[in-house]
Amino acid sequence: MTKKTIIFISCGIFQAELEYLRKAKGLDWNIVYLDAALHVNFDKLKAALTGALAENQRPGVDLKVIYGHCHPEIMDILQRYKARKIGAGNCLEALVGPREIRRLNDQGKAFFLSAGWVNSWEKMFALGKKDYDFEFKTMFGDYKRIIVLDTGIIPIDEKKVEQFSRYTNLPVRRRSITLDYLLNLIEQI
Repeated sequence: MTKKTIIFISCGIFQAELEYLRKAKGLDWNIVYLDAALHVNFDKLKAALTGALAENQRPGVDLKVIYGHCHPEIMDILQRYKARKIGAGNCLEALVGPREIRRLNDQGKAFFLSAGWVNSWEKMFALGKKDYDFEFKTMFGDYKRIIVLDTGIIPIDEKKVEQFSRYTNLPVRRRSITLDYLLNLIEQI
């Protein structure tokens, strides 16, 4: 029996982490990255995701998706293309798990940033403003702090972290993490 080719379709929020894993572990992964900012517009996300799935669906290919539940129809979309996704509700849960997110939030509600989020937040917020005239600044009133999930292996732009802190008027804390949880989720697909 011929082994199926695996094609991953991933949110660009994970690009630095996945490229690191691919190189560090010598993984022969075929990955298609979609723009992380798509997640602020469901129509654009659906179009890009279905387009990538359709383009890569063919006999002998196993489609695996590295996204959270970023679209309300994501499971229906994946089912149409016989694709499977990681078992995570969002990108931050994919890095540390839902239990750790709850534990950290129990110490004071936090807005979590990964390296990908640090690099993408300005673009995401600008698109949300453009597409929906939504002012993201208004959504941070209930948060007590920002937690940067730091792998220590993927550089984090400190200026962008400072800008985000000023934008939200929230203090920044760091949480050291590994990529083990994410890798385990991917291996379970």
